[in-house]
Amino acid sequence: MMPSALGGCTGPVGSSLAGGSARKARAQWEFQHYFLASGARFRYHPYGGQGRAWTKEMQRFYEAHRYDSRVGYVVKNLHTGVYHALFQADRLFMGGSMPKPMIAAMLLEKRGGALSYEEFMHAVMVCDKSVNSSWMALQARLTGTDEAAFDAKYHLPTSHVLANQLSPRFVAEFYERCVNYRFDHGGEFLLEAMRRDQYGFGRLFLPRTVSYVGGKTGNCGEWDHESLFFYHGNVPYSIVVFTSGDFSPGKMNWPIAALIGGLFRDYVAVSPSRTILEEVRPAIRSS
Repeated sequence: MMPSALGGCTGPVGSSLAGGSARKARAQWEFQHYFLASGARFRYHPYGGQGRAWTKEMQRFYEAHRYDSRVGYVVKNLHTGVYHALFQADRLFMGGSMPKPMIAAMLLEKRGGALSYEEFMHAVMVCDKSVNSSWMALQARLTGTDEAAFDAKYHLPTSHVLANQLSPRFVAEFYERCVNYRFDHGGEFLLEAMRRDQYGFGRLFLPRTVSYVGGKTGNCGEWDHESLFFYHGNVPYSIVVFTSGDFSPGKMNWPIAALIGGLFRDYVAVSPSRTILEEVRPAIRSS
């Protein structure tokens, strides 16, 4: 959102005003008066689905591995709050770089949205190219008390962001708070920063009509993850995939892209007729 689009914002919207439009207006006011006024800027443009062809090989891989014991995932409608698919959704995984946007969100909460130029640029860099030195700089400004207060205030599921232990459900719930502007501070900045993630493979198999997409990846050792939030038509969704046990050997993230593409086709593109409260199938141990 550029300043010209926000020219009508003259002051913060009072928190007593109800509804998503008031929350969004406040987030946009903060974006202009804190982020842009600091002199910080994004380094890349946002981009959407890439529309790659969905092949029989991809479909076979998805069907063979969607219940792999190394995998956990969720598909959530961020407007209704309905989960359309969950598999090992509450399992804690070592997050790799996945917690970086959450670290930025916690600092925005702690600072009331008003980060310094240096802090905003660190937040930009952890979201666009997952810069580790910026991650450490932001995390050094936070404590366990900050994390506990953040999780309690926004009723987030159990995870341990500062200790890098996250679940698929936690990430989807974080995106739900972002997309619906439920965080008191930094909402517009976080959305726009995550739309500029440069490393995701999940967008490869989303259709080109999905133009509004953001997310984060996480890779470290045996752990490889990707998460997305996006609009399909006018409806916001999130797909979050966590994996362990070298599910994507050599960091060839097309296996995760295949899972995301398959979940999109099964649970988003076809408008599921039922709600899955919890996936009851047992994990299948990979051979």
